[in-house]
Amino acid sequence: MYYNMNPQAAHIKAYLQRNWFRLSIAALLIFVALKKDLSFKLNLNTPVQMEQAPEGLPQEKAVKSERYTDNLTASTSTAKTEHFDLTAAARTPKKLLALDRLQRMGKVRIQHYIERFDKVAQSEERKFGVPAEITMANALLHSQAGTAAWAEGERNNHFLLPCTDDWKGKQKSYDGRCLRQYENAWTSFRDHSFYITTGTYGDLKTLSIDDIRGWAAALEDKEFSDEPELGRQLLEVIRLYDL
Repeated sequence: MYYNMNPQAAHIKAYLQRNWFRLSIAALLIFVALKKDLSFKLNLNTPVQMEQAPEGLPQEKAVKSERYTDNLTASTSTAKTEHFDLTAAARTPKKLLALDRLQRMGKVRIQHYIERFDKVAQSEERKFGVPAEITMANALLHSQAGTAAWAEGERNNHFLLPCTDDWKGKQKSYDGRCLRQYENAWTSFRDHSFYITTGTYGDLKTLSIDDIRGWAAALEDKEFSDEPELGRQLLEVIRLYDL
């Protein structure tokens, strides 16, 4: 039946007829191989998806690891921030109380100040009923035993008394705050006695000179100065230096 065919074509047809099964298997294998290669290339360009939970396991379990990683990252970031804040706070110097600053003056200087003004404070107690202990403690704290800028030299303000509408004397500003100035230290002590027994402080005169705690508390309550815990600091100065 191959008489009318080209000899080469007839040979090929005969070969195909004899080996059709083998050729079909080979074609199938090539097709499968090409399909896998195509799938692999397509997967390379596809974003990696989160691993699915095993059958029977809730989906939320599959994302547990991811949530943990996110939480760990967030916690680490927060911890770093908190560490930075704490370090910054540690580098920021804390404002010392007047009592802390006073104690740095040294006992010799403080004792010298007490000896210098003890009789003045006693005299003010007899004349105005202000306990000498309160006067001395107030002066020590607010003048830093006479070393504060507003107490030294010709300024003589030993109690940090501010300028008021009725003040007619000299005055000077310190850090934007107007303070009174006096000709001498004695005048400062006398003005202090007037200041805390008149006007806003008038009711302090009803306190006994023996009620040291009452005087200290009253000066704090009426905001004699912006010093924190003024009452406690006054009592501590009296105790420390046996006023």
